[in-house]
Amino acid sequence: RDSDVDAGRMAFGQERLLVTPLQMAMVAGTIGNGGILMRPFVVDRIVTPNGKTRVKTKPERIRRAVSPATARDVGDMMVRAVQAGTGTAAQIPGLQIGGQTGTAETGGAGSNVTWFIAFAGEAGERPELAIAVVLQNQSLTGGATAAPIARQVMQALLQPTANP
Repeated sequence: RDSDVDAGRMAFGQERLLVTPLQMAMVAGTIGNGGILMRPFVVDRIVTPNGKTRVKTKPERIRRAVSPATARDVGDMMVRAVQAGTGTAAQIPGLQIGGQTGTAETGGAGSNVTWFIAFAGEAGERPELAIAVVLQNQSLTGGATAAPIARQVMQALLQPTANP
C-alpha cells in the first residue's frame, strides 16, 4: 500500500524507488542543463564507411523539469561531490564534472548495487554529456566502483586524443 512507503528512505533512493540508468542519466543531464530536460540520444551521428554523415541528431527540449535556481544549487553540490566528496574518482583534469554516487545495500555481503551519475563538459560551458553507471553485486561503494568507470567513458568521449 502507498501508505506503507517510508518517505524518508524514499527521498534518498531507498525503499521502493525503481529507476533505470537512462532515467538517472537524464536526471544528471537536466541538472547540468539548467533544469531543462532534453531528449536523450545514444549516438551523435551516423557516418557511412566513406565518411559522409548520414544522420545527425539535434538537441530537442522536452520541458523544464526544475527551476534554474534549483538546478544551479544541485549542480553546484554535484560539482563539489566530484571535487572533494564521494565522487573524486571521476575527476578529469580540465573538465568540470558534477556527479552523485549511490550505494544500495541489498542485505547480502558483496551484493550492493552501486551507482554514479554525472554531467560533464568544459568549465563554464553547458555540459556536453550525461552518464549513469550502475553495477550489481559489489562489495564497495558507488564512488569506488562506478565513478572510475564513468571517468573512463567520459574521458573517451570528451578527450578522445587522451585515449591509449
